[in-house]
Amino acid sequence: MGDGKRLKEIIDAKGTNVRKVAKASGISGSTLYSIIQKDTNIRFDYALRLANELDIDVNEICSASPFSGELKEEEIYPTVTDKKGLLDNSRIKNYLMYSLFPLMQLYGKNSMPDVDNLLTSFYQLDDESRKEIIDTIQFKLQYHKDETRTKEIKSIKRW
Repeated sequence: MGDGKRLKEIIDAKGTNVRKVAKASGISGSTLYSIIQKDTNIRFDYALRLANELDIDVNEICSASPFSGELKEEEIYPTVTDKKGLLDNSRIKNYLMYSLFPLMQLYGKNSMPDVDNLLTSFYQLDDESRKEIIDTIQFKLQYHKDETRTKEIKSIKRW
């Protein structure tokens, strides 16, 4: 069984439908219907959104999850179309290796769908709203910083 059929089983078990899940996850309905009909693998970024929406572990619907041990290096480090030249493969690898992966090790992989949704939402905001979010986080850190977590994060090499 592929990812598509498994996704459909989970959607049915949750008592919802593809259209609702598509709308809530921000993935087009036609894309989800195609994945289910063709029983194809789900891209990891989509799987993160779907796992968050369906309140499941990403491994349940993504056979190519980096947490499953079955992912090839070229799938972990895809070549990003970058016409402005801001990224290259080595920068992507460094970011994943030295920032995201250590954070997942510290706080668990199940928090990553939330992080993905936060980043996606953040970049949908206009400039003024993004600045307000950053200012709010800076303000909250002044009074609500968890010193244990701060030490853990500082222990991440190259942070």
